[in-house]
Amino acid sequence: MQARLYPYAVALLMAAPGALPLALAADPGGLCRPDQTLDKDRLAAYLIQTYPVSTAYLSVGKEAAPISSPRALVAWLLKKRAGERNTGGACSGDSCNVDHMAEDVQRLIDGKDEGFHPSGRTDAAAFFREDSRITLSCTVATATPTLPHALQAVRMGVAPLAAASGAAAVPAAATAAPAAPATWMDPLRVRGNPDQLSIDHRDKAGYASVERARVTLANDEVAQSRTNDVVVYAGYSLDKRPIGEAGSTYEAVPYVGFKQNRVTSYAGATNEVTTSRTSQVGLLSAFHFTHPDSANTEDLTARPDYLVNNTDGSRLLTVNFTFTPVRPGVLNDFLRWGNGLAFKPILVGQSRNGIYINRGDPDVYDQHSDFIRLGAQAGFTLSSTNPALPFDFTTTFTGLKALQGNRSIHYWKSVLTYNLNQNVGLSLDYSNGLLPDSGDQERKWGLAVSSKF
Repeated sequence: MQARLYPYAVALLMAAPGALPLALAADPGGLCRPDQTLDKDRLAAYLIQTYPVSTAYLSVGKEAAPISSPRALVAWLLKKRAGERNTGGACSGDSCNVDHMAEDVQRLIDGKDEGFHPSGRTDAAAFFREDSRITLSCTVATATPTLPHALQAVRMGVAPLAAASGAAAVPAAATAAPAAPATWMDPLRVRGNPDQLSIDHRDKAGYASVERARVTLANDEVAQSRTNDVVVYAGYSLDKRPIGEAGSTYEAVPYVGFKQNRVTSYAGATNEVTTSRTSQVGLLSAFHFTHPDSANTEDLTARPDYLVNNTDGSRLLTVNFTFTPVRPGVLNDFLRWGNGLAFKPILVGQSRNGIYINRGDPDVYDQHSDFIRLGAQAGFTLSSTNPALPFDFTTTFTGLKALQGNRSIHYWKSVLTYNLNQNVGLSLDYSNGLLPDSGDQERKWGLAVSSKF
């Protein structure tokens, strides 16, 4: 049994966006070995299912979080939290879950659960260490630990995993636990792409790949020009409600956007300044679909948008759609490697459809025709899980076929970001092609101060 556990645990480490629920779940007789002793690895997996922790919590610390086994990870979590408590750190979110985990395990070790008898006394952290000789014997082969704090567990905003093959579902007490308390900042979204305003910052896998709002400065010595770019979309979630299956939601995010490109050319006798500026307003409707028998999810967004080009006078009304299938550990979710890196394959279906209310100045009039475009965005994100090297790299290619209109979209964008913290970083970016929203040509690189919330 133990030999089968390790690869399965590693797979589950990558199984849910934003959290690490290492659960081999709660088969009523699955935690006790044939010799009537409690399997510590399976107990650890059961604990992390009930008290999940986010990848952000695991990425902070002097020592890397071990993923060799659930037992090693729980021991690491308990040791980390003990250090936080020694410095007077109050619990919040992830750390509260670790506290609940420690208290429930200590209850078992103290002999307060009638289903188990301890062979000696120790503390919860020492109990999971490899050198621990303290065991728990099961009074019956089907004994399952009672976890009194399950109802107080802080959930990490992810759909519950399907139970392991041959195991029962997650206990109702664990799945019915209340959500983490929301703050006024939670509905606020600041991004560099309006389609990504629906991604909550607690969704770690999705949030890692969102485009950042940015202020870019670039100097081209060959063209003898300086470029200043500003790109920002800000939205606020006003309505998030459950729909359909448990865990499925609808969310509405009204937003405003602003983009400016200012180029100063100093090749001639006098400086020549060229500025292009657009502003947008829209409403993003986001649907998140879960399945009762699977960890797979789908995200669908619909986004009507009104874009004003303050430079050429054009006015564009669009309706845009995205479809994102999330397959835990396979697609649009992180695959975590043991070398401190995580890899996320990206594939998002897209449709862009627009009508020009005003085609603008005569010199651009013919370029602005109504359009229907269908295609996809594909790429990947490479992210460091080592807190000493906090970077991420995202590259994507967007290809949209023109079903109506004269411009198909081919747009490549790559961004390398050094994260100063979770929200602010320094980004080196390159883009080339026709912009998916407007169809305007773009080819540039720059160094930016970037931010996302």
